[in-house]
Amino acid sequence: METAAPAPAVERAGRRPRDMALSMLVLLVPVFLLVGFYRFLGHEDPPAVDTTEVYGSVQRAGQFTPLKPTDLPQGWRIASATFTGGVLRIGVTAPSDGAMQVVESAQPSATLIPSIVGTGGAAGAPVSINGTEWQRHDDGRPGERALIQSATGRTVIIFGRATDSQLQRLASSLR
Repeated sequence: METAAPAPAVERAGRRPRDMALSMLVLLVPVFLLVGFYRFLGHEDPPAVDTTEVYGSVQRAGQFTPLKPTDLPQGWRIASATFTGGVLRIGVTAPSDGAMQVVESAQPSATLIPSIVGTGGAAGAPVSINGTEWQRHDDGRPGERALIQSATGRTVIIFGRATDSQLQRLASSLR
């Protein structure tokens, strides 16, 4: 029985860069087709997060009664939800690149607000939303705006890279 001898080194070394480029093209074309087809079917948007367990953790901790975003407009979604160290964080995205976060805690507002909003920036004019007064705060962190509501036993901060109307819409959805 004869076995095939390996190809001589001279024959393999004679391949040109053009051959490698064609081989890569043959591999990349199906990949691009699959990605394009996947995006065409609408599988590009990440799923919304179920907050049931996180809000259950807040209620079991018994530190404060959480406010929940309800009746968000079409295209808005809850992207993240965590409750750690007595601080509830809910990440919300709006369709026009608005990225916001709702932070709720029973921690003293004097320590919570600088840790979330930052120490820079300036307080703006108060805003009334659904009969509740919120304090505006601009550029605590560069490019971010915030709405802050401090009440007995709970501080709520809504902040992010979003327009004033998006922040106010999110604040009005909290119940």
